Amino acid sequence: MSMVTILAVATLAAPAAGSSEAPVDRVVIYADRAEVTRRTTVSCSADRARALFPLLPAGLDVRTLRASASGRARAVGTSSRPVTREQNLDQRAAELQQRIRRLDQQIRVVDEQRGLLDKRLATLFAYQNYFVNLASESMRNARPDTGRWSQVLEFLRTQRLDGVAKTAGLAVQRRQFARQRELLQRRLAHLAPARTRSGLEVEVAVECRGESTVGVSLSYVVAGATWKPEYDLRFLPGGRGGVGPGRLELGVSVVVRQSTGEDWENARLLLSTAKPRLGAETPYPARLTVYARETGKEKVLVEATERRESLAGSGGQVSTRAPSAAAIEDRGQSFALVMPRRVTVRSDGRPYWMPLDRASARARARLVAVPKLRPAVFQVVKFRNPAPYPLLAGRAHVFRRGSFVGDVSVKYTAPGEPVEVSLGPDGRFRVERREIGDKDRGPGFLSSTKHIERAFRILVQNNSRSAQTVEVTENIPVSKIEDVEVELGEKTSKGYQLDAHRGFVTWKLRLPAGREKGIDLAYTIHLPEDWKVNIRR
Repeated sequence: MSMVTILAVATLAAPAAGSSEAPVDRVVIYADRAEVTRRTTVSCSADRARALFPLLPAGLDVRTLRASASGRARAVGTSSRPVTREQNLDQRAAELQQRIRRLDQQIRVVDEQRGLLDKRLATLFAYQNYFVNLASESMRNARPDTGRWSQVLEFLRTQRLDGVAKTAGLAVQRRQFARQRELLQRRLAHLAPARTRSGLEVEVAVECRGESTVGVSLSYVVAGATWKPEYDLRFLPGGRGGVGPGRLELGVSVVVRQSTGEDWENARLLLSTAKPRLGAETPYPARLTVYARETGKEKVLVEATERRESLAGSGGQVSTRAPSAAAIEDRGQSFALVMPRRVTVRSDGRPYWMPLDRASARARARLVAVPKLRPAVFQVVKFRNPAPYPLLAGRAHVFRRGSFVGDVSVKYTAPGEPVEVSLGPDGRFRVERREIGDKDRGPGFLSSTKHIERAFRILVQNNSRSAQTVEVTENIPVSKIEDVEVELGEKTSKGYQLDAHRGFVTWKLRLPAGREKGIDLAYTIHLPEDWKVNIRR
């Protein structure tokens, strides 16, 4: 999976022995916050109990604290107070700090050894200078002791080389220790440890009503959490040409980030589409004021281009498949996807990627060209959303025959709704678009209507080894005004389909292997003489 940032895969949490008191049991993640539910068990005494939830995140909204009790028992109230705990470090941070201290000690030892070697080399150089002066004096003797000179020089050279080699080795060792320390320091900074940790301590008063032990749940809303969907689309064509019917494999996953101040250990995650940040107050319209001024009488004709992604079309039939691994929780106007297994998400701000579900559908790929936008032929696959839940807007990683093609954007798609996804350009084809006509004719002797004529030629060449059908789409202006008329010219190549409402003209070209075909598009705009033309590409 191609991503700009490195994803931390969420831990599939096994049931933990000796878990912390009041652990996180359930988390509902919204667009910009999360609702966390913790559970604990308390014993009753004199038909009363007190459930303590220690050191909850300081950023939680105390107005959202809600408590409940199991069985006949009833939670009768909650109270909260700020607390600070000393030396309450994350175990991972403590281990990293210990390793950093060991590296600091090793670096100090290396620095001390390098200092001793530097002093030794300085002493050797001093002795060498002293010996050179002594040898210069002894050369005045009639019989100088050259053998002793050789021994001394060899000893000094050996000691000097040994010192230089040891110094270089210690420098390499120190760089290695420094790199390790820098890496550990970055990881430590990512965890953001503190010697004191502040938070809230919440106490829930329980009326047991005859129960001996009571399960108590506490939920609250905290900021600093978000999620987004991601998809893998793998198209496996049935034929050798890469187009026609095939099978599409849809992989649904989510990316979760959270920096709420608490880790979610072995928790059930629900990913909600609701947006509580919109507020609960009833909206009222503001005062609407209209200002106007008189303008010239000149009228404007605008020609616009509509891109291919707005095209609708039927897709393949939904395949029969096993029930979805991801459950759906109905929440009225929104819905929540339930992760099929418990997971652990750390409060470190990193993106955690988690697979959610898989589905398959029958699909069909075809060749499409829109020369006005890009001179290329694209493979486009159509299918119907096979998941029993909507696909939210997000990024999809597209694969064709097992090879990664690229990323595309997926719009909101209801279950069973058709989807059209590009598989990228097909290099076996060449497309060329040329303008062959551009003429403006004024009104005639007995007419006040002028005429704008446009004509284009599109050439498509098939360089593959088999005959192929390419769907070529062009557009013409659409008139929404009675005074303006748009007419397809007689030179337009036959065999087209016209979507008059959107102005799309489509041909299905059957191209033999190694052959080229051309089509012409011509249209005329008839409009009053006093109108101005403004073409928006």
